[in-house]
Amino acid sequence: KKIILFKKEGTVMAKVVTADEAIKLIPDGATVLIVPMPSEEVYPAFARVYEKTGHPKDLTVVWAAGLGPLNEEPKGMNHFAVPGMVKRIICGHAGLNHKILKFIASNQVEAYNLPQGTMCQLYREIAAGRPGLLTTVGLGTFIDPRYGGGKVNERTKNCEDLSEIVVIDGKEYIFYKAFKCDVGIIRGTSADPYGNITVEREALIMEILEGAMAVKNSGGFVIAQVEKLRDKPAKPYEVKVPGVFVDYIVVASSPEAHPQTLFVQYDPSFCGEVHADLEKELPIMPLNFEKVIARRAFLELKPGMVINLGFGIPMGVARVAYEEGLFEKIKMTTEIGVIGGVPETGKNFGPAKNPEAFISQSAMFDFYDGGGLDITCVGMAQVDEEGNVNVSKVGSIAIGPGGFINLTQSAKKLVFCGEFSAKG
Repeated sequence: KKIILFKKEGTVMAKVVTADEAIKLIPDGATVLIVPMPSEEVYPAFARVYEKTGHPKDLTVVWAAGLGPLNEEPKGMNHFAVPGMVKRIICGHAGLNHKILKFIASNQVEAYNLPQGTMCQLYREIAAGRPGLLTTVGLGTFIDPRYGGGKVNERTKNCEDLSEIVVIDGKEYIFYKAFKCDVGIIRGTSADPYGNITVEREALIMEILEGAMAVKNSGGFVIAQVEKLRDKPAKPYEVKVPGVFVDYIVVASSPEAHPQTLFVQYDPSFCGEVHADLEKELPIMPLNFEKVIARRAFLELKPGMVINLGFGIPMGVARVAYEEGLFEKIKMTTEIGVIGGVPETGKNFGPAKNPEAFISQSAMFDFYDGGGLDITCVGMAQVDEEGNVNVSKVGSIAIGPGGFINLTQSAKKLVFCGEFSAKG
């Protein structure tokens, strides 16, 4: 049953619908902007509706950060590895979604990788009606239109460029072109009677506002998955996406369809509901090669530094800093918008225990790109004798750069952490 939540002077602000009803509204050939949070009520509906009806088809699906189970399970972005349903993928990272990796490698889809932070920032340009984003991020890398423009498989080589080189006062920039967004998929904790979206139980807020605004100002519609509906209006300071940017609301049918992360159903220390006792919850890291590397990277940290840690071995640096008593004198951040706390390690990378603040991913990359980051510790897949580093593509597998390019082209100091023994 569709329920009109709010109506004033003939204007319908938002409707509650099922996930299948929402997906049936998407036209063929649409560009779908997904803010990648674990919306496991809405995402599965795409393939389910397509299998039943043959629509929507020929979609362009856009996401920035990766969200996936690190295997081929039907979770996260793996839901979109459907031939015919999806024609093109534009993403910052795909490595956590093994079905997507095979989908791209087998040339079943057109595929572009762009820097994760640049994509989030581009959403704001789209929302503001500007022609695109001008930045130095990506120069000299495979994202540079002179070196491939982020096209990551054979099928995409003859497709149009999504960026171009611009010279201003003798300095080169990459201009990432704006594009029209037809549908937006976002997520929050609750929706109030006005359709306002709150995030009180979320581990991250990502770029839900920027994504919703980009879609609405492109003339599209926004679908928001929430855990529950509120009977009374939310307090203004609780609202992260105002109802004027939301068209349809899908309420999760079970807790499993609305997990806090793909690997944790709910941890109250991720959202500040409780303050975790870190001494009890963080076991001492075993002394293995990963800890040796993390300890060496830790020696580069100094009190007062603002720090970013990448996926993989670098995540151990936070644990070593905590063990060594430096943690209270530095500030850890993650590119997806978490400030303070102890970043999660392993598959659950992204949230942090006892975070101090959340900002949008777009705002965090503004801070990084502007030079605010003192040091980043990142991983590596390949390094040559000249110090060139590859993290984005191994053979035919297009992992994507994630935030790596933004981070390494802006941080004051770079520490690369790896074991130099690929595949054992």
